[in-house]
Amino acid sequence: MLDPGRPARKGDAMASRTISFDWTDSAAGAAWPVLVRVSGAARERAAIAYLDRHDQLCGARHFGGGHGHVDLSVRRIAIDALAFGAAAVVLAHNHPSGEAWPSRADREVTARLAHALRTLEVRLHDHWIAGARGGWWSFRAAGLL
Repeated sequence: MLDPGRPARKGDAMASRTISFDWTDSAAGAAWPVLVRVSGAARERAAIAYLDRHDQLCGARHFGGGHGHVDLSVRRIAIDALAFGAAAVVLAHNHPSGEAWPSRADREVTARLAHALRTLEVRLHDHWIAGARGGWWSFRAAGLL
């Protein structure tokens, strides 16, 4: 289970800087065309891919941000998930001035979002972070979702 308050320790999944994706994962494959657009942006941006029960894309939303943050509304994401009839959500955002490494705020919003969606019977399939240097980080691959 994700513990947003606990710092990474050597040997943890969190201690690995870049995680490889399982491209046989149909949800990752369906979400990738929507989510890849956040990489390389000069300002922090986020994208949400909404997937149906067959892991097919049924909706998407992009959020703009500033230099170091993007305001993700858990409420807006939950409303969209219900409106699209989504069974799963994949979130991605970029760190335009840093590495693909989750901040404390990233871990906290992921935990809040996973909990909120779970109460609606929607799963947070993954949360990806794109680094400024081209690397990607996955909460799911790190065993945190």
